[in-house]
Amino acid sequence: MTQRAIAAALLARGASEVRNPSQCDDALAAANVAEALGAQIETTEAGYRITGLSPVSFPLRDAGRSLHVRESALCARLFAPVAALLYPAVEITGSGTLLRRPMDDLPAALAAFGVTATATGHRYLPLQLRGALQHGAATIDASTSSQIISGLLMSLPLLDGDSVITVEKLASRPYVDMTLELLQTFGIAIENNGYEQFKIRGRQRYAPQDYTVEGDWSGAAFWLAAAAIGGGITLKGLRAGSPQADRAMLQVLQLAGAKVQWLGGELVVRHESLNAFRFNATDCPDLFPPVVLLAAFCNGVSVIEGAERLTHKESNRAAALQDTFGRLGVAITVERNEMTVHGGSVHGGKVSSFHDHRIAMAAACAGLFTDEPVEIDDTRCVNKSYPAFFSDLEAVAVFSRH
Repeated sequence: MTQRAIAAALLARGASEVRNPSQCDDALAAANVAEALGAQIETTEAGYRITGLSPVSFPLRDAGRSLHVRESALCARLFAPVAALLYPAVEITGSGTLLRRPMDDLPAALAAFGVTATATGHRYLPLQLRGALQHGAATIDASTSSQIISGLLMSLPLLDGDSVITVEKLASRPYVDMTLELLQTFGIAIENNGYEQFKIRGRQRYAPQDYTVEGDWSGAAFWLAAAAIGGGITLKGLRAGSPQADRAMLQVLQLAGAKVQWLGGELVVRHESLNAFRFNATDCPDLFPPVVLLAAFCNGVSVIEGAERLTHKESNRAAALQDTFGRLGVAITVERNEMTVHGGSVHGGKVSSFHDHRIAMAAACAGLFTDEPVEIDDTRCVNKSYPAFFSDLEAVAVFSRH
């Protein structure tokens, strides 16, 4: 939501306040990209004051731009069409695990709207963009990612004509909901026809906003799983009606038998006897690590659907979960689209995070409940989404010992 808010503020005429922004690497990448594209960003006590561009039209400037998105696939796909509004030549570069993640969905989607995009080896960053974004119509396969859909939904309303996006096999509907809600907040109207077609009226304008970024359900999911496994936790700042995909962690907890309740706007989770469960994570693939963590401590065999979504994350996340939790005594099998977790017996051990922030966090939380320590080879990777994770983990561990 921080990245989406930064992009909207960039495109708004005037100054927007973005309060409570994430300070993770992905969000910082978005702020740097927005500045490179011409936004003025001032750090405030509450977050950012962002003065955007929003000219009456988008005449392309003479010079090109090079945008470094760090390891954020969302930043690459969200800002690619935004950049093509503003500059005739753009290079998008990245680092780390992102350089091994295919970007072959971007060229076809952008080409339909007048932009030539050439990726290294036709699949990977760096990505070279040439030409101005134009209004038009396209059919886009969103079976692997909806991120380019979000980028186009944010960019096309500013063009002189109307556009239509027909979507095939949308696999991440909640992430599109996040974008649509953000756009509505900033004054942009999108006609959504059953998530199969989006009609985008041109000549719209973003209105600057005083916007507060809500709490992160993705990061919270690890604490919710840990509390369900042993003890309890109260979390503040989460929105019960959030469109975030990973709010589905509440459903997982209830399926497993944990005690879940909202008290005065705060979410309280308490341990109960946990049972095996079946859950479909197709629309929320980032939940696989905390859901596997929970399943590892449940009695019986749990089944998680949607494993085909895991191949091109920061790691091959299905294989990473098998290896990491296998070293902790948990047997995991993957057959086609289903991951099966044989829970009930977890011990310590030395594991790899595979340089994947969510694998590192899942393994660390498992270590709260093992007799022997869990040693993780790379923990700096958590900076991608949750820089304070290990300080928060220490606070939780200290509190649990008292």
